[in-house]
Amino acid sequence: MICSNCGAEIGDNETACPYCGAMQYENSEQKYMKDLYNLNEGLEKLDKNARKYIIKSTMKSAGIVCAAIVAAVLAGSMFGYGSYKSMYNSSHNRKEIHQSLDWYNNNIGELNSLYDKGDYEQISELIKKYKGDSYVLQKWSHYNVINIYDYYYSSASSIYDRVHNGEKLTEYEFSRGLRESLDLVHYINNKSNYDYRYYTQCSSDEKKIVDGWVEEAKDYLGNTVKATDKEIETMLNDLYKDGYYDYKLGEKYEESLYKRYDEGGKL
Repeated sequence: MICSNCGAEIGDNETACPYCGAMQYENSEQKYMKDLYNLNEGLEKLDKNARKYIIKSTMKSAGIVCAAIVAAVLAGSMFGYGSYKSMYNSSHNRKEIHQSLDWYNNNIGELNSLYDKGDYEQISELIKKYKGDSYVLQKWSHYNVINIYDYYYSSASSIYDRVHNGEKLTEYEFSRGLRESLDLVHYINNKSNYDYRYYTQCSSDEKKIVDGWVEEAKDYLGNTVKATDKEIETMLNDLYKDGYYDYKLGEKYEESLYKRYDEGGKL
């Protein structure tokens, strides 16, 4: 098969060109629709099993109220499933995937160029303009590392730049830097986190980039916040008990640590 973008000879079943990264329309659509069919089929089986279970449960119950509730749940689940199946079997979905592929192929060159320059901020801005199906964008080879950048580093990077330039941080900036830095350290330490899969799917070079961001976060906590290793460990344990940052409790840490920072020493 010949790549529709660069003209290179590629495998007959390739969904994206290994040379220029362009998505191949026919193969990409076929794989997308196949995955979608498998998902629909799985839901249909689940729906039938759910109906069986509901009917059995209803037979065991003699209460009219219970039966009415079951009927309502069944009707709701059937409506929800029917709407889902109808939506994803429509021609609109095929149009969306083609529009997504068009955007991807028109922008893949710029995305790769920006990545090679290390301009992750511009990549993030470009991706924000993408309104298509996430399935297509996830095929980009650097999607995982940019996802980590967006969620865990981009907001903190400007704070780190100000610190490196020797600028004094406001309380708001200091607190945001503290939260974002703790978030990043918590993310990389918590391998059971669902989002950690983005890191495991990164290439070795991309992992080095992420590890560099983590080191910046640790540097901020140690040299700007002036927190000891023990204090950092305590904050991670206290503030992430539910898996995410506790803003209410975090305010106490932020206020106390900013006072330390503002006075230029330890409390």
